[in-house]
Amino acid sequence: MRQALRFSIGSKLVIIFAIFILGFGSLLFTTQARFAKLQEQEEEQFQRHYQRVSLVNQLRANLADLRGDLLLALNASMQGSQTGSSGLEESIRKGSEDNDRIVRQLQSDSTNDIEVIRIVDRIVELRTALVEVRNQQLQLMRDGRPEVAVQLQTREQAERLERINKLGAELTRLTDRRISESFAVSQQQLEATRTSTFQLCLMLVLISGVLAWLLSRHISKPLAWLTGLAEQIGRGDIPRSVPTSSRQDEVGSLAKAFADMSLYLREMVQEINEGVSVLASSSEEILAATSQAASSTQETATAISEIATTVEEVKQTAVLASTKSKTVTESAERTRLVAQSGFQAVDEALKGMQQIREQMQAVAESIMRLGDQTQAIGEIVATVGDLAEQSNLLGVNASIEAVKAGEAGKGFSVVAQEVKALADQSKQATAQVRGILGDIQKAMTKAVMLAEQGSKAVETGYERARVSGESIRTLSSSIEESSDVALQIAATSQQQMAGMDQISSAMDYIRQASQDNVGGTRQVDVAARNLHEVGLKLKTLTSRFRL
Repeated sequence: MRQALRFSIGSKLVIIFAIFILGFGSLLFTTQARFAKLQEQEEEQFQRHYQRVSLVNQLRANLADLRGDLLLALNASMQGSQTGSSGLEESIRKGSEDNDRIVRQLQSDSTNDIEVIRIVDRIVELRTALVEVRNQQLQLMRDGRPEVAVQLQTREQAERLERINKLGAELTRLTDRRISESFAVSQQQLEATRTSTFQLCLMLVLISGVLAWLLSRHISKPLAWLTGLAEQIGRGDIPRSVPTSSRQDEVGSLAKAFADMSLYLREMVQEINEGVSVLASSSEEILAATSQAASSTQETATAISEIATTVEEVKQTAVLASTKSKTVTESAERTRLVAQSGFQAVDEALKGMQQIREQMQAVAESIMRLGDQTQAIGEIVATVGDLAEQSNLLGVNASIEAVKAGEAGKGFSVVAQEVKALADQSKQATAQVRGILGDIQKAMTKAVMLAEQGSKAVETGYERARVSGESIRTLSSSIEESSDVALQIAATSQQQMAGMDQISSAMDYIRQASQDNVGGTRQVDVAARNLHEVGLKLKTLTSRFRL
């Protein structure tokens, strides 16, 4: 039985069909040989029986001819015609030799039929008696005593001939009866051959049916088990181990393939579960980081709006200082008053510039923190992208293995396609987040540059305002130099206004960048939420598999 397991299914089918064909071929050959033997026996019996009848009939006809020739010879001898009697004697001699040959053939015919032997022996005895009397008659005719020969032609000779004819007819009837009996026996043998042939055919059919049933059970039982295993895997229940068979045919190879596929699916699902867990935790971290970045960006935008308002107020103050510095040149009397007003304005400007400098430093620090957070988000997004790429590769491998499994792997193929689709969504989401973070980083870089320019402008304005304050203080101590100081103040005010214009423009850029950052962080937050939902979906899908 173990040796039979080594053959392939095709070889087993060939062996069974070979046994079936050899059995029916042997049966057909044996039956044909029996039929040929029966036909040969019938032909032999028919030929032997009818040859015997033909010989007896020929003997009867020859005896009748010889009797006629004898009568003609006696008649010619009575008339004294020696020539006619001599020719008839020669004819009688040849006919007698022919009858001797027929008698020898009848006696040499081997048969066990007692009645046939009796009839043939009786015919030979009667013919012998006829020949003895005929020889006496011929001798008397040769001796010149035909009258005595005629006297021997008695009624007893005619009765002998008549009895030979009756025995010949009886032999013919007996032969017909024996042939009929032989045909009946042959028919019985033929029916027996048919019956035995039918029984052998039935036995071969039963043996073939048993072999076919054994082969079907040998194939269908393990296939049914493998089908149940495939349905179990299709439901997501991957067994821990699949028992392999020692069979070396196609069924054994299929069982080994199922065992390998189950092991590979378990390993792959475990890796997917680990990847999904990492993806879920990473998406949660990204979501928390983006939420914090969104709140920080909103706070930065609010602070920048406040700075812009302060800059506008400082700008208005600078305009007012410039207007007042111009009046210094008109009147010396008014110079002191204007100088006093300018001193106060410069003092306020210094305070405003100090406040602007502090707020600009706070903005710069907020922008730097935002840049660090954006860099951290970029690293997390890169990690998520790598995980999405690995999930995509695992989904592709799962699809390939499901295709190899054929019909049995359709259920897992659907799950693999969903995993691949979700991995693609994760990849797209991370790409979108990476693009948004790139835009944010560019905007942050621009904002840093603008903040540095604004800080420099504030420092310049602060320095110039400080110089203006010192000039105003100098103006209060020297009226004579008031005109020159007023001119310097006017020039300084113009420069301060130009600086404030630059600061105002820079703050507009910074405010616009902060608004863009707010929008970008909101998009990042939405993308992070989508990524988190994808991670939850992947986790739900992988929870279908029971390892």
